[in-house]
Amino acid sequence: MPKVLVANRGEIAIRVLRAASELGWDTVALYTENDFSHDTFADQAIKLNTPADYLNVEAIVKAAVNAQCTHIHPGYGFLSESPALPLALDSSITYIGPSPSTLRIASDKMLSRDLADSLNIPIAPGRRVQSAHEAQDFARSIGYPVIIKALDGGGGRGIRIVNEEGSLEEAFKRCLGESPSKQLFVEKALTGPGWKHVEVQIIGDGTDVNHLWERECSVQRRFQKIVEIAPSHLSREDVRPLLDASLKMAKKLQYKGLGTFEFLVNVDTPRRQWVFLEINPRVQVEHTVTGKTFEAPLNQRSVDALSTIEEITGVDLVRAQILLFSPNNKVTLSDLSLLNPPPPPKGHAIQLRITAEDPEKGFQLSPGTLRGRDVNWPGGRGVRVDTWLTSAPIDGTEEPQWTIGTEFDSLLAKIITKGATFEEATEKAKRSLRELRLGGTNGTSKLKTNIAVLLGMLLHHDWRAAGGTIDTLWLERNLATVLQLGSNSTTKARRRPKGLDASVQSTYLPDPGSSPGSGKNNVLLQPGSLFHLTLSTPGQTASQSTKKHAITLTTIGQNAFPEALSGSFQSTFLDSKPIEFTLTQSTSASISSSGDFELADPNDPMHVGAPMTGKIVELHAALREAQAPSTDDGKRRTLVRKGEPVLVFSVMKMENVIVSPCDGYVRRVGAGVRAGVIIGEGTLICVLEERNTSRL
Repeated sequence: MPKVLVANRGEIAIRVLRAASELGWDTVALYTENDFSHDTFADQAIKLNTPADYLNVEAIVKAAVNAQCTHIHPGYGFLSESPALPLALDSSITYIGPSPSTLRIASDKMLSRDLADSLNIPIAPGRRVQSAHEAQDFARSIGYPVIIKALDGGGGRGIRIVNEEGSLEEAFKRCLGESPSKQLFVEKALTGPGWKHVEVQIIGDGTDVNHLWERECSVQRRFQKIVEIAPSHLSREDVRPLLDASLKMAKKLQYKGLGTFEFLVNVDTPRRQWVFLEINPRVQVEHTVTGKTFEAPLNQRSVDALSTIEEITGVDLVRAQILLFSPNNKVTLSDLSLLNPPPPPKGHAIQLRITAEDPEKGFQLSPGTLRGRDVNWPGGRGVRVDTWLTSAPIDGTEEPQWTIGTEFDSLLAKIITKGATFEEATEKAKRSLRELRLGGTNGTSKLKTNIAVLLGMLLHHDWRAAGGTIDTLWLERNLATVLQLGSNSTTKARRRPKGLDASVQSTYLPDPGSSPGSGKNNVLLQPGSLFHLTLSTPGQTASQSTKKHAITLTTIGQNAFPEALSGSFQSTFLDSKPIEFTLTQSTSASISSSGDFELADPNDPMHVGAPMTGKIVELHAALREAQAPSTDDGKRRTLVRKGEPVLVFSVMKMENVIVSPCDGYVRRVGAGVRAGVIIGEGTLICVLEERNTSRL
């Protein structure tokens, strides 16, 4: 009996586990602390020590050997493009993916470009660089804008566009920090009006290869796709050169398994100028829009009943991928009825990526916690949801709860809609987003998502015009309008039905199955509730530090405690008049309970605080200087310029910078702030003093 270890997590792990189970294979999942919803879909689960172990070849192989697996499926991300994983396996374990020699070329963006160039396939001017100075020299020779890329980047990581020389060095540093191999290259930036991102789905058996048509992925934020459509808006005539180029490269590689060959196409040029971009030698996030789905009922609390077959071609890609590596290792494209050229795609499919991000803050991650009651998935004919916010039914379990942390990608779910026409698929997508609820509709949750962006995009006239004017930078140029359109539509969708008396709402909102006083979630709070508050300072005697106060709630506006509580109160330590308040719980990781860190004062402009949770990668020289033992030698302190990075921190393997709000000097650094530590949202990084008030 074949037994497969899925070396991944989240929705793609569930996708693969389901497909393998349908084939009768035994399945093994990997999981980490607070991230285990996918493991309920496996026959066996193995806990990794840390999230970093998903990138640890030795840990993955050890898990597969100990579980006596016959196969390893890498999913996407993590080790899916690393030749090191299949090379570490002995003959008793089969790697479900391309050969190590194919991965070596396909996973290296420069080697892939070299392959394309050798086959007379057009590429953008580019070269490998070892330093920022070398990158500047090359950029001058080909002209700005240019793109700096990590050879092993992906998912928007390790990539920066540079429009002028002054910003190249900083972009180079950030890309270098996001590259595991510390290898970068620079190429001419082909972005903006006219340039569309189109990719071809390839499948091969090691001898023969075939395509399954193309997808368009031009709606992107920070160079990461958030919307995919199939087929693209290109004519079949314009698609043909991309198909031919993909097949030519795949045949040269003797490709086996699933792969995607990506291109940029300029629709504003008469002959549709195009260039090869890169190869993704694995299953992709957007694979769902390439095949066909059958309809299944959707429970509002889970998505377990959904099919896992894709949209426009009728091919279950993951099932086909697994079958190509079945135990006898002799399954061919012919056996799968995939050897002959596929018929033209039928219908149109749209995939929307739902992410835990705040679009109003540069799409920064919005960590937090979701419970079963916080989620309402869309359903109906032509709608499919792939998500990790679910679990296989297990008797005796409590309400499911999921943690969105900083270690993994922000993807929460993929909503895929299918229609006979592009317009029909669009209407299903809009309806689905209006039905979707993540984290409540009345402000009780601070979890931010990109739902408004996706809905606004679908309502924008450029999308309604069949996406003809949407290019790879379209969302960045139109984000404000898109957000407004989406927010207005979302608000309208949340109105109560007529005839429902809002006054019947109670200030007590119990959990299903809980009762007042049970200690679970919301608590009974009423106007007039009196509290006694005792304040004391650690390390001092009670007589020295203890202060007692009384607080009474005079009104309650909203009770969703602990997520949110608003109203007014009177107290013995503030003005005797009622004071209005709003208390909301941050969904980011909290500040250390040990007191190792301190909070920034949001009302003090000289306090520089962390906008979110992340791992400190680099400190400005002025912060390191302020932390060093004082010599008081009268030397001038290092000046921090306005807009200059004060601190660099990593979130989901992407580097983010916190900049100085003014020209000034560092008065002091926040407690516990040092390279390598994880800081929570609201942590004080440093206190500045403006330049004109500083000692010279």
